[in-house]
Amino acid sequence: MRWQGFKVHVVAVSMLVALAAFLGAQWLYNSFNFHQPLRKELENNQQIINYQINEEAAVYTIVVTLREISDLRQTYCLINERMQDIMGKRPFIIELADRRNERLNDVYNKGQFAIHEAMVKGNFRDMSDSMNQFARTSGVESKVYIDSDNIYWQMKDGAYFLYAVIPRGEWPVNVHERGANGA
Repeated sequence: MRWQGFKVHVVAVSMLVALAAFLGAQWLYNSFNFHQPLRKELENNQQIINYQINEEAAVYTIVVTLREISDLRQTYCLINERMQDIMGKRPFIIELADRRNERLNDVYNKGQFAIHEAMVKGNFRDMSDSMNQFARTSGVESKVYIDSDNIYWQMKDGAYFLYAVIPRGEWPVNVHERGANGA
């Protein structure tokens, strides 16, 4: 069969071959320049026990199960930095899987008020003191870290541990709390 001087079956086969070549090239590019380096980095990191990579709506979620660690901020920042190097401009989220129990969840829920108050008021020392006090009262070990991007809270209760990374975001400072003269 001909259509404007072209054989339809030849055009169709050519288009299928071109599409297959394009998809194959894209798969090879992603595999060698993205997936393999990502998996290799996650598998070679001594702090990571297990990981899972999920892609939904063009956003990669990397679920990482960490060993028991001493400094959550340092460990998370190193993992995040390496992921940024590998991921480039691809959007991704790192989620931490931990071993929580009811007591750790209870302390974490109580600490949410201090965290959100500190994001609004900027009283991060009070936040840290409150969070550690909640933990001590419950018989839980607690460490709170902060940097310009996140608040890091790690707690330990025997064999159980909780790792929370809370993004600080851009919260407005409550002017009324500072007074009229800004002091």
